[in-house]
Amino acid sequence: MDDELVEARFDLANDRIDHLADRVSALEDENKDEADHEKHRHGLRLEWIVIVLVALEAAFEVLMYFHPHA
Repeated sequence: MDDELVEARFDLANDRIDHLADRVSALEDENKDEADHEKHRHGLRLEWIVIVLVALEAAFEVLMYFHPHA
């Protein structure tokens, strides 16, 4: 009888460990997805900064082209 009780407790403990391992795996996947999303957002932000800087440079070049020279 004691052996059956011990075996049942081990089975329960193994089930709990498996469940926790699944939860940890899911959280790791979620964390990876969030990190990938943040990298993507950072890349987009940098692209927009470059676009704005190039547009400003082009605008200044146009202004300098039409600026009367002394």
